[in-house]
Amino acid sequence: MPAGRVLNRREEHKRLTRAALEEAALALFARDGYEQTTVDGIAAEAGVSVRTFFRYFSGKRHVLFGDVALERITRLRRLLAARPAGEDPLESVRAVLDASDFTDPEELEQIRLRMRLMLDQPSLVPTYLMTIQELRQEVALFVAKRRGVPPTHPYPLLVSAAAATAWDVALHAWATGHPGSLAELRRSAFEQLVRGLVAT
Repeated sequence: MPAGRVLNRREEHKRLTRAALEEAALALFARDGYEQTTVDGIAAEAGVSVRTFFRYFSGKRHVLFGDVALERITRLRRLLAARPAGEDPLESVRAVLDASDFTDPEELEQIRLRMRLMLDQPSLVPTYLMTIQELRQEVALFVAKRRGVPPTHPYPLLVSAAAATAWDVALHAWATGHPGSLAELRRSAFEQLVRGLVAT
């Protein structure tokens, strides 16, 4: 069998195992509560060993936000890098955020569950805030590079803060029953925040 096909099968197996662990963890968090759910229980629910669990996640907090954050941040970085070189960086960020909005019903339901768990469990907030901070850093680095200024310059910091805050506000409002879709809330929040961020 060609090496490429073996590698593809291996990667697919890893993806399916990770997805099974996430699905099992979310189901147990919802049924039994976050604090009552153990790594042993998650592994058993997914049909794998505890050792296998720790190949993918550092703990149950990582299951809650880790892979979602990694996939989204990786995609955000790739989409930003692909934007036209001469495009205003604020427009680039707007376009990439629009392209990154969650729309799949199953994915949205998982996001809602994660957010509700976090709101019920304050101990999960630091993990969530790390995700928001990673988004902020990626946007700041991109804007700084495109504007030819240091990442510590106020403008990239303001744009990145607007992007991160829009996500944060939209996620909290949506998860607690505010009318409108997550995408609509995120776009509205971003537009309200960037009205004064014209290129100077």
